[in-house]
Amino acid sequence: MTQQTEIAPTEQKTASGTMVRLGGAGILFFILIAIGALPRLARQRETLAAVQESPVTHPVVTIIHPQKGQATSELLLPGNIQPLYSAAVFARTEGYIERRNVDIGARVKAGQVLAVISSPEMDQQLLQARATLAQSEASLEQTKAALEQSKANAELARLTKERDLPLGQQHAISQQIVDEVVQAYNARVADVSAAGANILAAQANVTANRANVARLQQMQSFERVLAPFDGVITARNAERGDLVSAGSAAAGKPLFSIAQSDTLRIQIDVPQSEAVNIEDGQKASVIVKERLGRVYTGTIVRRAGSLDSAARTMLTEVQVDNRDESLLPGMYAQVKFTLAAQSTSLIIPTSSLVIDHSGLHVVTLRENEKVHFVPVVIGRDMGTQVEVLSGIQDSDALVASPSDLLHEGQDVQVR
Repeated sequence: MTQQTEIAPTEQKTASGTMVRLGGAGILFFILIAIGALPRLARQRETLAAVQESPVTHPVVTIIHPQKGQATSELLLPGNIQPLYSAAVFARTEGYIERRNVDIGARVKAGQVLAVISSPEMDQQLLQARATLAQSEASLEQTKAALEQSKANAELARLTKERDLPLGQQHAISQQIVDEVVQAYNARVADVSAAGANILAAQANVTANRANVARLQQMQSFERVLAPFDGVITARNAERGDLVSAGSAAAGKPLFSIAQSDTLRIQIDVPQSEAVNIEDGQKASVIVKERLGRVYTGTIVRRAGSLDSAARTMLTEVQVDNRDESLLPGMYAQVKFTLAAQSTSLIIPTSSLVIDHSGLHVVTLRENEKVHFVPVVIGRDMGTQVEVLSGIQDSDALVASPSDLLHEGQDVQVR
């Protein structure tokens, strides 16, 4: 019993010490929090005071005014330079290349001999056709002579008939003789008709043979390959000794390709928005990157007159004088059209536009410097600038680069 009484006071002292230590730790924790929070609170008070003392309490914006669009507009479109005329020259007869007179880059005149084809088979066919024509012409002459003989026989038969008919009526000769004379005359008349028909057949035969000779002569003339127009040889696919045959684009490569480059043409697809402003005879500027500093003047010579249903563009052709040969067919060029503006418009920077779920807007400032969102309709996009067709006036004050944080009716300060 005495031992238990002595242990109890010792346990009470231990518990009291533990509570004292916990309380000290809590007090120390709160002291540390206070030490860290007091400087932060002081900075917040300083910042709030600075804000309250600052004269600027609203967003700062920069103001611009729309600029009036020009009375004319420029339209820049790409195009490929092409020769005014180009042709692929094929052989029209079979044979071997006997002589080639030109090569790529050669300037030729219309009718100049580009190459000569040796075609012995064609020459022999022409000789045979000429011989056949001579035979048919001789046969025609024989037929004509036969006709003359038939006419003479018919005349003799007529005279005999006219002499014997009265004698028969007088019974001076027998009726059989009279009948034979009449039949002989009728036979000679039939011979004359037959001879006339033979002449027509012989003449037709001569005409056919002459046509065959003319055809073969024409084919023989194709042994000389001629230039169809003035131009430059742009390709050569034949050499001396090559076997060639009559053909077209489906048969293979042409002997030569020729292009007329004194005048060049450029075909451009003009969009629907500007197609109505394009007319024949208008001038256009042609810009080629390889000819920096030089602008060529072209002329609109023809238009398609209708739009492509898929691309909504109108094919337009511009021709350019190239007698100095400074441009080459196949070059890439840009064609600039100067067109009259359809209506007066305003120009603003692209950065002034606000695009949201309700469409296109600009931000204007009223006299009380409050923000107002105005819907607009835009026209041409010129990169850093855009054309505004309706919605604002040139006297309106616009926010140059509106922030996404601006809202309707907000007060702002103009810089």
